[in-house]
Amino acid sequence: MFFKQNNHKNKVRKLSSAVSRYMQYRFNMLPEYLDTLRCFECDGVVNGKGVRCVRIFSPYRTRERHLSIKDSLDLEQHPEMLLFEGHIDSQGSVYVADRRMPLTRVRVT
Repeated sequence: MFFKQNNHKNKVRKLSSAVSRYMQYRFNMLPEYLDTLRCFECDGVVNGKGVRCVRIFSPYRTRERHLSIKDSLDLEQHPEMLLFEGHIDSQGSVYVADRRMPLTRVRVT
């Protein structure tokens, strides 16, 4: 996925209804939880086609860690705060991948 940084549209937003519906279905998440999440949207290119890229994080989680995420560059500096990442294509189809860190580390022997 390729992101074009556009500082004019680099604002924290609520999840769009299409993204929220997709995440309810795909990840079995409650609407109440999804309402607490925030995202950054920017133009990007996936497989040679223009898309709207979405990067999702939790403002509550960032406050717990005494971090301030005000733009997408802040999120890039703290990749552990990124929960989900995806895009919306020109037909309005949503694709989101889970980027959450595992809760516990598994030790392979």
